[in-house]
Parts: sequence; C-alpha cells; structure tokens
Amino acid sequence: MSDSSSTVNDGQQTITRTGLSLFVILAGSFFAPLLMHSSTLSIPSVATDLRLDAEVVSWFTLMQVLGSACFVLPAGKLSDIYGRKRIFAVGALISGVACMIGGSAQFASALLLSRCMQGIGAAFIFASALALVSSIPPPEQRARVMGIYVAVAYLGIVIGPLFGGFMLNHFSWRWVFFVPGFMLLTIGFLGIFALSWEHYGDRSARLRLLDTSLYMASLGLIAISVFNTHAFEGQLLLLAGLLAFAGFCWFQTRRRDPLLQVSLFIDNPVFTILVFTHFLAYAALLALPFTLTLYLQYVQSIDAQTTGLILTSQAAFTAMIAPTSGWLAARFRVRTLLVAGFMIMFIGMLFFTQLDTESSIWGVVLGLSLVGLAVGISDTQVINTALSTVDAKRLGSASATLNGLRTMGGFAGIGLVSYLMSRYLGEQEIVPALYPQLLKMLQAYFYVGACLVFLAFSLLLVGIWKRSHGGERGSNRI
Repeated sequence: MSDSSSTVNDGQQTITRTGLSLFVILAGSFFAPLLMHSSTLSIPSVATDLRLDAEVVSWFTLMQVLGSACFVLPAGKLSDIYGRKRIFAVGALISGVACMIGGSAQFASALLLSRCMQGIGAAFIFASALALVSSIPPPEQRARVMGIYVAVAYLGIVIGPLFGGFMLNHFSWRWVFFVPGFMLLTIGFLGIFALSWEHYGDRSARLRLLDTSLYMASLGLIAISVFNTHAFEGQLLLLAGLLAFAGFCWFQTRRRDPLLQVSLFIDNPVFTILVFTHFLAYAALLALPFTLTLYLQYVQSIDAQTTGLILTSQAAFTAMIAPTSGWLAARFRVRTLLVAGFMIMFIGMLFFTQLDTESSIWGVVLGLSLVGLAVGISDTQVINTALSTVDAKRLGSASATLNGLRTMGGFAGIGLVSYLMSRYLGEQEIVPALYPQLLKMLQAYFYVGACLVFLAFSLLLVGIWKRSHGGERGSNRI
C-alpha cells in the first residue's frame, strides 16, 4: 500500500494517504487500550495515595466502562453523520485531555471524571476504527489488515501493564496518565490536520435526543443501582434502568434511522449470534485485568511491576495469534476456529475459579495464556465474519453495534464486580483485615465469568447447529 497515491472508495467516501491513515488508526488503537490497562494496574497505588474506599475503587473501572458504553452507539451514529475520521480524531483528543485531568487529580471526583472521559474517548476511537480498518484496504487484504489491527490493539494491552508497572516502580501513578495523554493528543491533532480523507459524512442521518437520553439514562441508572440492590431504592433504580432500556429498544424498532439498527439482528442471524456471543464473552473477559490486579497486588502481595508482567501473558498470546487470522481462515472453516477458540477460553476461565491464598502465580499465567490464545483465534473471526455480512452503507452502524454490545458486555461484567465489592466489602478501605472477604468476592466473580463463557460457547454451538440443519446457503453461513 503506498502512502500518498492509494485511494479506496467506500460508498461516497474517498480515503487517501492510506499508509498514514492506517498509522494514525493503529496508533490510536494501540494507546487507548494501553491507557486502560496501565491505569487499571495503578488502582492500588491510587487508592493508597488518595485514600479511596472499596466502593470508589470499583467506580474507578466502572466509570470508564460506563462512559464507553453510553457513547459507543452515539459515536457510531456521529461517525456516519460527520465522517469516521473526525470522530476518531475527536476521541483521541478527549482521551488525551482525560489523561491530563487524571494525572493531575487530587480528589476522587476528578479521578472519576477522568475515567469517564477516557471511556467516552475510547468509544469514539473504537466506534470508528473498525469501520475505517474495514474500508481502507482492498477486499483481498481486509482479513490481513484486520488481523494486524487486532494484534496492535492487543499489543497495547501487552505493553499497558508493563508500562504501568515500570512507571509505578520508578516514578508515580500520575505518569501512567500523563505519557499516554501526550501521545493521544498528538494522534488527535495529526488525525485532524494531517489527513485529508473523509471530509464529510451522511448529513441525512440523525442522532435523536430522546433515543440517546433513554439509552444513556438506562445504563446510568443500572450502574448506580448495583451498589444498593439489597435496598428498595436500589431495586427501584434497577427497575427504572431496565424499563428505560426497554423503551429505548422499542423506539428503535420504529425509527427510520435508529441509533441501534434492530434490523441488523432481525435480518441477519449470523450477525445476531456473533454479536451476542461477543457480549457474553466480554462480560467475563473485560473484568479480568481489574479482578486479577486486586488478587495479585492485595491477596498475593505482589508488586505492581511483577503484576504487570503476569497480566501481559493474555494479551501477548492474542497479539501473536491474531496476525495469523487470514492464514487460519484460509485453511480452516470459521466455525472450526470459533468452536476451538471458545472451548480453550472456557478451560482458561476454569483455572481462575481455583485461585486462593496458596495458589501459584503460574496458575494465573496459564489461565491468562489460554484466554489470550482463545481470543487470538476467535476474536478476528467474529469481527470479520460479522462485518462481512453487512452492506457498506450500514458498516458504520454495524461496527458501532458490534463495539456497543461488546462494551455493554464489559459494562455488565464490571457492574457485577462492583455489586460483589459492595456486598462483600462495602464502603471500607481495602486493608489486610479485609483480604479474606476480597478473595471471596473475586472467587464469586471467577465462577460467574466461567459460566458466562460457557453460555457464549453454547450459543455459538446452537447457532452452528441451526445453520447446519436449516439448509441455508450463502455468504452468511458460519
């Protein structure tokens, strides 16, 4: 691919300077997860420095996932209206500003604001990145480029804990925010001023205030309720959140230009199966760095740098396997890769259910390595297969929907962890006397996580069985 002469048409959009475009997209997709995982590793140091109790610690991660979940669907719609390049660049700028706020935080409120903004920025980045990566290269190179994209994103996850551990051991947790913040600000400005592709979007598309408000309010109410579900007020908030989300979904079935493309699920069974499989899997997976950070640094008393090194084992395997996705897809059926990937993922999750105070760290490493191997095998196949079943005009919405359900899966998982922390630890600072309760909370989540992966695996098997016995043919077959 040449840097200045290549152009690729995607509907009405013309993308130029392909090499530089991909560099900006991949750089943003690298630093966003690096920031997330390095800042997750810093939780014990931040909690000690700012004297945060267990509930605020759980909000530290929940706010980031909540911000991402609330904005990933609106960001997809905005990318259709104003162009994916602009939304991607704005996301990088929001993330960069959030880092500067987080690194300068003196109080919990500023830190939580920073985390929420990080989630919003990540939503803008990833809602547009998948669609851009799918539309920039020619069709025959999309699987390979998608594999590179997933590998780069997971390389950010690999480097994130290592970077965080290094900064925490040699400098301060504040530099865990400042360094990625500077890089994301640079990427954002580069995306706006140095790239000439996608000057416009589809101005006929609409982002409706009612739909967006119902969607965001429902997630916000559910997030608040998880800390108080044992009381009537918490149950009322949870009910209100669920009703608001049901109202949002009802409105989407009646919109000509909906925020959530319900027709993607009605008309496309392969897309539906893969998206909800992704949802269940990521409900288990996205909480792993947070829960294992608590386990290793609190229960096992392992320092931040060693913890970071242990946590890299998952992403390292994913980063090694993901670039081979095109090679694997050419030699094996997609269903074979998906079944193998989710079976390995379930076995990996079972290792975490056996963790206690006497467990060897090699059990954590083996479990993470298996999960990373599974994600490397299956993730690219899920993304590429799901997006390949959607026509080009709906690619932005499909990308946002896929990211949205994956992010909402992570939101559900982190929400469950927050609920368990509230139940087992309450509003107390995490001190050694509470470590037995913390371990019980973590064990409860690991069992639930294994069940979620098993449900995802079961849904995939049901989908494969129905397609095999339905007599259907065509490109939507898995």
